[in-house]
Amino acid sequence: MATFIVLKRPGPPTREVLVNLDEILMVQPGQGTGSAILFGREHLISFEEDFATVIRRIQTGPYVQSNPASTTPK
Repeated sequence: MATFIVLKRPGPPTREVLVNLDEILMVQPGQGTGSAILFGREHLISFEEDFATVIRRIQTGPYVQSNPASTTPK
């Protein structure tokens, strides 16, 4: 079961995206404002939330969890 946090991508348009915690390699302060998350060797994505907020959400949530069993018809 994957666990996600919700972060905002800068725009335009600004949008909320789900970030899979298992895929995060590193979090760093953004250039100027916000933060950036490294997902692969060369896959760095910027977010509006500052570094401290991203770290706090990774540690304490709120989390969104995928549950494949809940999508299966009974």
